Amino acid sequence: MFKHMRNFFNRIVLVKQLGDGRFEVHVRFPFSFDSRLLFALRHAVKPIDSKKIVFDNYMGKGYGCNPKYVAEKLQEKYPGQFEVVWLVSGGADACAEIPDWIRKVDYKSKQALREYATAKIWVSNYHKVSFVARGLFKRKGQYFIQMWHGSLGIKKIEADVPGLTENLKWLRLAKRSSKMVDFWISDSDFESTIYRQAFWDVNSILMYGHPRNDILINDHKISGKVKKYFEVEDKRVLLYAPTFREDYRLDCYQVNYEMLRQALQDRFGGEWVVLVRLHPRIRGKIKQVLPDCDGVYDATYYVDIQELVAGADCMITDYSSCIFDFMLSRRPGFIFATDIEEFNTERGFYYPLEETPFPIARNNEELMQNIRNFDEAAYHNGVEEFLINKGCIEDGCASERVADKIAELAGVR
Repeated sequence: MFKHMRNFFNRIVLVKQLGDGRFEVHVRFPFSFDSRLLFALRHAVKPIDSKKIVFDNYMGKGYGCNPKYVAEKLQEKYPGQFEVVWLVSGGADACAEIPDWIRKVDYKSKQALREYATAKIWVSNYHKVSFVARGLFKRKGQYFIQMWHGSLGIKKIEADVPGLTENLKWLRLAKRSSKMVDFWISDSDFESTIYRQAFWDVNSILMYGHPRNDILINDHKISGKVKKYFEVEDKRVLLYAPTFREDYRLDCYQVNYEMLRQALQDRFGGEWVVLVRLHPRIRGKIKQVLPDCDGVYDATYYVDIQELVAGADCMITDYSSCIFDFMLSRRPGFIFATDIEEFNTERGFYYPLEETPFPIARNNEELMQNIRNFDEAAYHNGVEEFLINKGCIEDGCASERVADKIAELAGVR
């Protein structure tokens, strides 16, 4: 402990001997006194546990996305060799599916800072702005693996979002967060380019693929799990998962579900149900969006959206990146977007919607027409061409690659 304190003291205090025998002391603060210094004094003097890993899924939003599949691969391949900590917010419901071998810690607690300070490895799919604001910094000997939560998505992120960098406080914290990352996990040439463009000081990018997508390629049991959960085992499932708007408006989600279910039956056969999954930022408004009609289910609070994506027979979104994960299944995907020009102005696109393989509809009539006229062969060709053009390397082995990298960093064999 005293060694750590001495090293920290030497970093911020410069003692200069003057010619008359006196000493001049200069205190250097490369960070704000009320956050990073307090973090260092309270937590960074403690030893780093080489086997501890802290996982964070989208600011504590339950058990899912890339972190979930890495944690489970670690347990499968290196059972009992790591102490796995999961940051959660939202109470017991957010913790329901987290296995017993994972230790849960409140995302907003002081304990979360202590876990970060003493863990060898951080694994996340979101930036650390909120923690940096509380004083968090990465110590020598720690590693931060950033996997993000999108991949081939069309909507702009971070520094590329119009006006976002005008918030100077956010910009300062976001830069600090980005500079702490040691390894960025990418699934394509496209995503690697976006990392370098939208973040800061991006150095080591590992083309491993995204762990959350492994189940879209390998696991064929997820559909049964999802259908059993919603008690629709004998039905076919469409997932409707739109993204949010900056002003949180809801008039862009006006799907005619009765017409939709009929169109799906006409084109693909069978009886269809619709699972509606809103973005986490607007999930509290689900009752305002979900109609009171048969065959439509609220899937907004289903813990892991990737299971919904993997379990769906068909998918509709507007601009959410999850449909670019869904395309790996080669199952039918559609765009329903009533505000393309407005969204492009407020958020921005990396490429035109027309470059995607998904049929685009601006209203309900066009959506039903696109479903009934769906050309499976043309769609499959479009998917293959899109993935090749973006340099996508997904092969179902991403979880294992990341798990092995973590084991290497921790010295586990």
